[in-house]
Amino acid sequence: MPLPVLAQHLARNRLAAYCEQRYPPELQDSVRLDLRFEDDAVVLYESRPSPQQAGEWIHLDIARFRYNLGSGTWLLDAPSFGGHSPWRQYSHRPERELRRLLALLDEDAEGVFWS
Repeated sequence: MPLPVLAQHLARNRLAAYCEQRYPPELQDSVRLDLRFEDDAVVLYESRPSPQQAGEWIHLDIARFRYNLGSGTWLLDAPSFGGHSPWRQYSHRPERELRRLLALLDEDAEGVFWS
């Protein structure tokens, strides 16, 4: 089920601001952070120029913010390399505020997002 319009708007604003501040403007030609909306989630992904194809960019999923419509809360998922699913639940406590999950993302205590 797609995100409700209000949740989508709030996520777009909060996460887009995060993307803009993560890498300084002078690095935008070599690395970018962007968003992709998928059903009940927002995927944060990093893009870098392809070393093989001039003008092409390679995308790497960094994190997924999954929304629970019933509770109005978010969970943070990490990429699952080699698992049955491309994602695994990272945060164990649902949060109403994305900023709390962004703090977990920045902290990256398990080294699964930015290593």
